[in-house]
Amino acid sequence: MEIENMENSLKSYVAKSEQLELSYKILEEKKAQFGIENGQLVSDIVILETQMNNIKDSVKDMAEVQYKETGEKKMLGGIGIRILTKLNYTQELAINWAKENMPVAIKEVLDKKQFEAFAKSNDVEFVEKEESICVTFPKEIIL
Repeated sequence: MEIENMENSLKSYVAKSEQLELSYKILEEKKAQFGIENGQLVSDIVILETQMNNIKDSVKDMAEVQYKETGEKKMLGGIGIRILTKLNYTQELAINWAKENMPVAIKEVLDKKQFEAFAKSNDVEFVEKEESICVTFPKEIIL
């Protein structure tokens, strides 16, 4: 009885596998037909996305220049500037410093989040602060 059940299950599996293969073939044919029927639309979308990305990159460059000239972080259309601070340091030096100056930041490894929060607002001799400009875009451009 068990062998008969297994045989029936395997036959069902093979039949489903053949149906699935046929369905994939039909789907690929429909995708190809869609591409033929809508090739211009797909091409237009790619062109528009490329143009928008180029404009966005240009606006980012202009916003960065404007920020450097004026210090203003809020700009036309809701464009904004955020200043990001990246901390560069050797973890070993940070651990040694924290052992003496901030033991609460020491676990089995350096509590990077806690140490960096402190180092962002305080001078730590071996930490180099590197600021970068990040231009933000709103969901909707308002002119």
